[in-house]
Amino acid sequence: MRRYLGVDIGGTAVKWAVVTEDYEILKKGEFATPYDGGEALADRIAAVYQEQGEDFEGIGVSIPGTLRDDPDGIVEGGGNLRFLDRVPFGKLVRERCGVPCFVENDGKSCALGEYTAGALKGCRCGVVLVLGTGVGGGIIIDGRVYRGVHSFAGEFSFIMEKPGEKLGMGARLGNSCGWSSGLRAELLKRKGLPEDTPMDGYQIFELVNKNDKEAQEALNIFCQHLAVQIHNLQAILDPEIFAVGGGISNQPALMEALQRSLDFIYEGTIFTQMPIPKVVRCQNGSSANILGAVYRCRQRMEEA
Repeated sequence: MRRYLGVDIGGTAVKWAVVTEDYEILKKGEFATPYDGGEALADRIAAVYQEQGEDFEGIGVSIPGTLRDDPDGIVEGGGNLRFLDRVPFGKLVRERCGVPCFVENDGKSCALGEYTAGALKGCRCGVVLVLGTGVGGGIIIDGRVYRGVHSFAGEFSFIMEKPGEKLGMGARLGNSCGWSSGLRAELLKRKGLPEDTPMDGYQIFELVNKNDKEAQEALNIFCQHLAVQIHNLQAILDPEIFAVGGGISNQPALMEALQRSLDFIYEGTIFTQMPIPKVVRCQNGSSANILGAVYRCRQRMEEA
């Protein structure tokens, strides 16, 4: 059975896995993300490749930043990993390992991972929304990521919310629906606490689940922002399914509040022809990016 190496590069850790052609994960691990340049990062991945002693068919890499559809995997921006900007990362890894290596944006990799073996499996058109520092994700149409002309489709963080403002941190969907700048900030404001008060997602939902009034109000505001944009995306793309990912998506209270916000939008509407968005949780968790990167690698190898 053919095997592939899947790699998911994040700001804190690089996760990797040995993946079969049937998208079964046989082995996985991780290492701390090195910040001393693209060459050093490629060296570390090559070391993992050699340590496995496998005859891999190829390597799929999920990475932050904008990726054009080029064979060398040139990264634009790099998200928080600014040292990757303009680095041909696919080429660096390919040269070190001697097998095909293709690189895909992390949000688009997540969407492909859910299409391959998760919440979007079998659907013609689906959307993944990853609630993290911002709002990542991707759009899948007929088994392929919809990229757009500039490979920027699916960058949901940059959806504008407020008229009369310039494109900046405060006017973007990524600000209101990123868990920290959205949910956490709303809760701290309602409790009258300083912006730098330590509070993570577990603590927020501990309060929510204890029926803390301010926490529940903050969650409702957060979900109202997200529900409006899900409605807008339904009107634009008309997908079969929206799959919501990110750590906080594992909280039943989030999905329940989001469904209530969506129900409110459509309750009593005269526009009966409007399809109601179907929203579910992503199924593959932290493995989605790896599975999607391998799927994209196999697509590119077949196209070559």
